[in-house]
Amino acid sequence: MTNPQAALADREALGRIARGLRMVTVPFPHLAGLAASIRVALDDRVPTMGVFASGRMIANRTFTAKLSANDLVFVLAHELLHLALRTHDRARGSARLEFNYAHDYIINDMLRHALGVSAIPAGGLDMPGAREKSAEEIILEMRRSGNSMSTRTQVWEGTAATIEQVMGAARQAGPGHMGDVLDAAREGEMFPDDIADQAARARAVRDLAAKGMALAKGMGALRGRGTETGSSQQNVRALRGIYRTPWQVALQVWLEGVTPGERTFVRASRRGAEHTDILTPGRKRYSWMLNVVLDTSASMSDDIPSALGAIADFCEAAGVDEIRVIQCDTVVTSDETLSPAELAEYEVSGYGGSDLTPAMQALSEDPRVNAAIVITDGDITYPGDPAPYAVLWALPRGNGTFQPPYGRIVVMQQEDTP
Repeated sequence: MTNPQAALADREALGRIARGLRMVTVPFPHLAGLAASIRVALDDRVPTMGVFASGRMIANRTFTAKLSANDLVFVLAHELLHLALRTHDRARGSARLEFNYAHDYIINDMLRHALGVSAIPAGGLDMPGAREKSAEEIILEMRRSGNSMSTRTQVWEGTAATIEQVMGAARQAGPGHMGDVLDAAREGEMFPDDIADQAARARAVRDLAAKGMALAKGMGALRGRGTETGSSQQNVRALRGIYRTPWQVALQVWLEGVTPGERTFVRASRRGAEHTDILTPGRKRYSWMLNVVLDTSASMSDDIPSALGAIADFCEAAGVDEIRVIQCDTVVTSDETLSPAELAEYEVSGYGGSDLTPAMQALSEDPRVNAAIVITDGDITYPGDPAPYAVLWALPRGNGTFQPPYGRIVVMQQEDTP
């Protein structure tokens, strides 16, 4: 018979993890697809947390309860980055635990700098500068200096030990001790009812990981030594502007919150970072259209080419299929549906006054529209009443006087742009 108090505690723990996964996507929007695909189970057969290639994450109840909110985000991001960096696949044919540890060093160093933390939570592996090295380099260093590289035998309460001692103990304990990167055989043993779906889910997660890394690259969120398979490490860092968030990150987070789509297990979602149902199935979509209102007033003449090019680049990286562009100065001069490639080579008409009311009203009359980006310099007239869809005002350059009563504002020019 189920203990009601234990069941309540488990629901609270799972809710806490769900909130933590949503928080991960704020500094790491390119991990939103992976975060949405994760299936979480509480299981005390693991000492901390672990993740399978299928996207199943298991968490020890006691370990999870001891983590602060910030430390929980760090640990969840760590597990997602194992999927993003494909630790499961790259460890094949080598000492799996060694490769797991090497990626632990790299991921923790990446997160230390991305999240601005001074210490790795829960006694995690710590090697300053590891993010600039390949996993293979770190493995060689572990083999050379393992008797002097310290770690802990267990989280928090564990006694200090060397990497060499921990590796030796794990090898003697057998294949069940695989760190936090858990293999398919162990998943089959722990969750035998899901064996039939295991391989398909792993393929879907690999696809999401590839798309997430491509998006990170398109956003400029990758730094490191290169992307050659098996020889260098691809690093992901959050874009954390000193003065404000870069516009690509803000745009991606906004898109995560407005994506339409039917829920399904067929395709795990790349979006949904701001929703409370991040652990539900993915969204089924046949096409993802981005609605864009383009201010073609005369004052925008110098900004339109760079603004359209930036939107086109972002859409290609984010997997947007179609872009509906409504051009407007004081009247709608064009209403077309384009691909991102077509948007990069596009004829703009107008260059007259500055009233976007006709374009925004046209979108209001279309029941399919649930969100729109308005590219403008802010020197415009627009509807006074809030639109029946989400609005993102995208300004090519800053405009301190533009303060609309609805929608969100993002400035496309980054702080260090000359």
